[in-house]
Order: sequence, then C-alpha cells, then structure tokens
Amino acid sequence: MTERLAEALAPALAARERAVLVRPGKTASAVLVPLLNQEGEPHLLFTRRSRLLRHHQGQIAFPGGCHHPADADLAATALREAREEIGLDPADVRLLGALDDIETMATEFVITPFVGLVPHPYRWTLCRDEVDVVFTVPLRLLDAPGAERHQLWDFNGRQVPIECYPVGEHVIWGATHRITRNFLAVLRTLG
Repeated sequence: MTERLAEALAPALAARERAVLVRPGKTASAVLVPLLNQEGEPHLLFTRRSRLLRHHQGQIAFPGGCHHPADADLAATALREAREEIGLDPADVRLLGALDDIETMATEFVITPFVGLVPHPYRWTLCRDEVDVVFTVPLRLLDAPGAERHQLWDFNGRQVPIECYPVGEHVIWGATHRITRNFLAVLRTLG
C-alpha cells in the first residue's frame, strides 16, 4: 500500500505549485518527512528532540537541521541530517518531492520539508545529543476526524492558541504540525 502511495505522491508533489519562502536574515534548513510501510499501512516517522539542544528542546520533529555550505542543496541537507540524527543512510531513501516551505515562529528558520520513502524495519542509530526517541504514527490516525486539536497553551502566563496532533504520549505541534498538515493536504488531493 505504501509503495502505491509513493507512486502517486511523487508526481503530485512535482506537479503542485509549492510555497517557497525567501526570508533574508533567516537560516535555511531542511527536514526529511520519512514515509514508511509498517504492518501493511503507511506511517510517518517522527523524533523527539533531545533536551540538550539549543532550539526546540523536547519537541516532536522530523529529522533535519541547518543547511551547510558543503550540502549540494536543501535535499542533501535533509538527508545529511537524517543520517546524523537517526542513522538513516541516504542511499536507503527514495525522495518523492518537497512540501511547502514554512518558517518557525520563535526562532529564525525557514524549513524546506522533503518527503522520502524509507525502508522498514530499519536499524535506527540515534544521536543521543540530538534525538531522544524515534516513533511512527499511521497516516490514518493523523488524518482521522478530530485528530487535529485546537488548544490554549500557557506561554509565560499568556494563553496562546495552538493547533496540534496529540498522539499517545506525544504532541505534534509548531513547525512539525504545520508540515504534517501540509503533507496530509497533499495526500487528500490524490483521491
């Protein structure tokens, strides 16, 4: 099922007009949105960022980070970061295409997400300085009615509306929520 989804998704990503953000002063970065087949159905892979990191400690994320001058392009950035963070060999990834760029709110990043089909099972090797946990979520749970929640969170005594996907013990919010929502919107166009 996931292979058929990948076959439909690649041309859909290539054909769509994606949002490309140019924000002088913000740092270009990229993430890999890993799509995999687990127990006969498509899942997305997420990480929980280490509490040792300078930005977004303990948050749910896709593997990724800042573009380095040695990276050929942002897709290479996403693949390099996935190797560093979770031990995913770039040769084991079939890139399907890019989603819309997004910018982070609290920090100064513009993120380009790349969807990639990855094998499962896989022997993940976590860089504990960057990633505490790796886990997967079935697409059907993320796309189910009521999966996306709207909550008020307290940030320094101020109530802030947050959109998120609560999944078991994890809450997918912020940039990762927006990337996931964009991915699901593209999937819905496939019919």
